Amino acid sequence: MPRPITRRGLLASVIHAAGVAMLAAGSGCTAKGSLQALREEVQALQGARVVVPPLPGFRDLRGVIHTHSYLSSDSDGRPEEFLTGAQQAKLDYLVITDHFDPRIFIEGLNGQYGDLTVIHGAEFPLGCTRKRGLARRCASILGFGFGPSIVPTFSPDAYSKPELIAQIKRHGGLVFLGHARGVSDPQYFGMVHGMEVFNIADTMREQYLSFPEFMVDLFVTQQEYHEELLLSVIERPNWLLARWDRLTRAGHRVVGIGGNDAHQNLSVLGVLVDPYGLVYRILNTHVLVDVQGSESPAPPSTQVLLAALRQGRCYLAFSLLCDASGFQFYAADPRSGRPVAMMGAVWEHVPCPQLVVRLPRVGAIEIIKNGVPEFRTVGRELEYTPSGPGVYRVEAFLKLQRRWRSWIISNPIYLLPGC
Repeated sequence: MPRPITRRGLLASVIHAAGVAMLAAGSGCTAKGSLQALREEVQALQGARVVVPPLPGFRDLRGVIHTHSYLSSDSDGRPEEFLTGAQQAKLDYLVITDHFDPRIFIEGLNGQYGDLTVIHGAEFPLGCTRKRGLARRCASILGFGFGPSIVPTFSPDAYSKPELIAQIKRHGGLVFLGHARGVSDPQYFGMVHGMEVFNIADTMREQYLSFPEFMVDLFVTQQEYHEELLLSVIERPNWLLARWDRLTRAGHRVVGIGGNDAHQNLSVLGVLVDPYGLVYRILNTHVLVDVQGSESPAPPSTQVLLAALRQGRCYLAFSLLCDASGFQFYAADPRSGRPVAMMGAVWEHVPCPQLVVRLPRVGAIEIIKNGVPEFRTVGRELEYTPSGPGVYRVEAFLKLQRRWRSWIISNPIYLLPGC
């Protein structure tokens, strides 16, 4: 049975046709020398990285949320392919969110695979904006981590969207809004644990007009600079961050995550544009799991990982620029320096804490309060005295080709008026 034509399929066709036309016309392309210079600059960024001593009692896990397999209608990815991709990207966990199909309960991977924790879930449609064509935006519900009480006979169509969200949560699952720019009814933001504040597939779709040039460069360089060309995907998600800040400023505890939305299905001119191993390295959601009282080097349990995500003890990082493992943002007692609140936590006690930031390499550090940049400096560490109660988060940037590029986006710490 032929698959339906999707926006992603249409995009691939447009790119393919444009790429062929440009090649036939002998169009110019980015010189290998420029891409080599870019590679050397990125290598210099990565070479300056240092190991940040971990916070006692916590472990930083690097992972990917929102990936698809052959159990989705728009991907042919096999388990061995995304497990290999996870190994290439040095992931600690992988959340699979196939478009809902009862087979995910039978055939879908779930559990421990060596050092990799795999958590199965599903993606459910949430409707689209009224626009048509490539400008149309469609949101989704990402549900994962639900227990065995949701059985293969579970039918999402039997519920309204609010009831579906409640059902997933009732069975122990986490619920996030995917493709959050497509959410047409703001009530959903108050029903879920969090939202994607970056989605790779959406960003690639928004940049589709520049893709023919991308594909020609990829083709003529024989894929030698695939990583360097995909650095163009890394952009600060201004609209989504502004939406997220409005929600948290209004008192909603909304956890921000990254959505890789990996399909490994975009092949143009015989070249696979989005292999799992590469898409898993562009963006990672790091989770700080609580391992206090445990000396075991074994991977923390799925429940411990999900608990940290639920609390918002996590941050996003564009790892293709530089590995951000070891990043720290916490509130500390100004007298002892002891951490008193981690990302996602609420603090309302006296005295008001200091905010501490540590990076694994020098970068621009920006303190954002209630959605507004309040302080910026360049360095590897920062101890900052907040100006008063508010919702504080951190963004970090790395300079590449004379421009500051988004690197790290933290979840907020909520300082209440009581402090």
